[in-house]
Amino acid sequence: MKIAITFWGTGLYLNFLLEWYERLEKYFLPGIEKHYFVFTDGELEGMPDNMTLMPIPDYGFPTTFHKTFEELLRLEETIKDFNWLVTVDADLYVQQEITYEEFFDDSKKYFGVHHPCHFMKMPPHNAHPGSYDRNSLSNAYVDDELIDMDIYFQGCLWGGKVPYVFDMMRDIDAWTKDDVSKNSVGEYYEESYINKWFLMNRDEVNTLSSEYAYPELFKDHCNFPNRMMHLAKDNKALGNNRW
Repeated sequence: MKIAITFWGTGLYLNFLLEWYERLEKYFLPGIEKHYFVFTDGELEGMPDNMTLMPIPDYGFPTTFHKTFEELLRLEETIKDFNWLVTVDADLYVQQEITYEEFFDDSKKYFGVHHPCHFMKMPPHNAHPGSYDRNSLSNAYVDDELIDMDIYFQGCLWGGKVPYVFDMMRDIDAWTKDDVSKNSVGEYYEESYINKWFLMNRDEVNTLSSEYAYPELFKDHCNFPNRMMHLAKDNKALGNNRW
């Protein structure tokens, strides 16, 4: 069993890497081989043996979101003998031990995490059409027939089995490029496309509970465990360690 885990951190986001890595090593899938692929414009020295640098430019906002899948597709040949690809946001920190059996469903090809704000029925998730993209000019558009108000996925944690996850990424990369050319990109960038794709392939998606995307910003409203915490935007000073 081999797990590929990706980190995306240009600019100051690279500061999150050390603690992000140490928490994943300590708590995430203990006893299973993990290799980390770090997409960054920064320089790293003294990296551990299970980490590979994937140089990218600092695309800036919002281009960095549009380039996500194009860059991740570079891994296809490199990880062809891995079992799973897991993408974890730089500011999503593991808080407690997570086993393989808890995290993966081997009967499913893909996984995503239930957006905690949707789970807690916060606006705009509490009324149709929620946060689904409704721009009919965009490839992220979700029509009434496809909308599922019982679920909405957050883009901070997703992935799938190798090689199937690359089929997903190819589709979304093509959608994104087409939309960029038309100036009609997804409302919530890659999250909008992920939701559209997961709805179209619903039976193949394992839905992780919101405890894997515990929002620090709304911690006073959360009545579920904190297994992986998404740091509040004003708390990014916590990521003050570089490799």
